[in-house]
Amino acid sequence: MNPNLDKAEWDDLDREIQAVLREEAAKIDPDEGLERFMAAVAATPQAQPSWWKRLNGWLGDIGFSPALASVVVTVQVGVIAVLLATQPQPATDGAPEVTFRDITSGALQAPDINTTINPDANRGIAGRAQQAPDLKITVNPDAGFASLVTLLRTNSCRIVAGPSELGEIWVVVDDKTDLVAIRKSLEESSFIHHVAPHQ
Repeated sequence: MNPNLDKAEWDDLDREIQAVLREEAAKIDPDEGLERFMAAVAATPQAQPSWWKRLNGWLGDIGFSPALASVVVTVQVGVIAVLLATQPQPATDGAPEVTFRDITSGALQAPDINTTINPDANRGIAGRAQQAPDLKITVNPDAGFASLVTLLRTNSCRIVAGPSELGEIWVVVDDKTDLVAIRKSLEESSFIHHVAPHQ
């Protein structure tokens, strides 16, 4: 193609190209592309219905309808309301009802709270203050917890803190007059690795 053609020569070339394109377009069937497209659409599988439609279809097959679902939900709400209404109500004095599990017997027991003390002191409720530990005990890793608790109970000891990651527990000795003998007894046990007075 020569870029030095004048305007008339360019116009003649343009007319020739247009004529060739019209002749070629006349040879092509206008529905050929549509037929190929329709064949491709017919060959693709139909889309599956959504899971919601499949679920509704399945529920309809077993006779489950929206009206029945409404009745089921209403009955459930009624049963829950009756269960909630028949439960014992907690104390209404504003204080939450608390129970503790005794680790030695597993039985539930009420907390040790004395409510007859002067109402101005501690807002009317006073409990037994936690005592400072007397001994820090490092437990042997092979010791069973039940055996350890039995050993501490026989020596009048109560756990007030622990165990730590290192197996340390802090205990209060109820009988302070025998503190030296209790410490010696604990040191001789195979369940105890080390006994030290608490600082």
